Amino acid sequence: MKFRSLLIALAACFAMTGGASAQTQMKIGIIDMKRVFQEYYKTKETEKKVNEDKTKAKKELDSRSGTYQKLIGDWENAMKIVKDPLVNQDLKVQKQAEAEKIVSEAKALEREIDEFRRRREQQLQEQVMRMRKGLLEDISQQVEDLSKRDNYDLVFDKSGVSPSNVKFLLHSKDAVDFSTEVLGVLNKNAPKDAGEAVKEGSELLPK
Repeated sequence: MKFRSLLIALAACFAMTGGASAQTQMKIGIIDMKRVFQEYYKTKETEKKVNEDKTKAKKELDSRSGTYQKLIGDWENAMKIVKDPLVNQDLKVQKQAEAEKIVSEAKALEREIDEFRRRREQQLQEQVMRMRKGLLEDISQQVEDLSKRDNYDLVFDKSGVSPSNVKFLLHSKDAVDFSTEVLGVLNKNAPKDAGEAVKEGSELLPK
């Protein structure tokens, strides 16, 4: 959520026009991309969809796990008969064969469960990344449109931090924060039941 070329552009402007005079002439805007992303109604809808898909995947996994646990129970019951000294030999042979078949089925299901879990986790991760990318593109386009409309020379993301976890924007005396205006445009068609802003900890939030 950073405008990575802004610092370079700012340095270039200073070089061309002279530091002090350029600063007074340039119109600088500020956007809180983190806030905009969290309060964008489509982000809330997307998080709801992701959570629904995660719940569905869990139910499918639980169903397979339930089948696996039943197989284990059936195997234990068969082995009790095999080990029972009062049971005749023919029945023991029958139950031993059943137990071996159950073990084979359980191992196959074990592999299926592991593969299902791995595949669904990957699919959900890719889904989150794809949806996040689309949301950021929507927001960035709106920021760009408003920046052009209002003739901002530079726009900084005040929520952005450097690799050392230091904020890029440390001071902004004359800059204009137009985050609320961006949200107003983005959310103008939001449904009445859009819900609250996406909270910290959501896997949708860009890292």
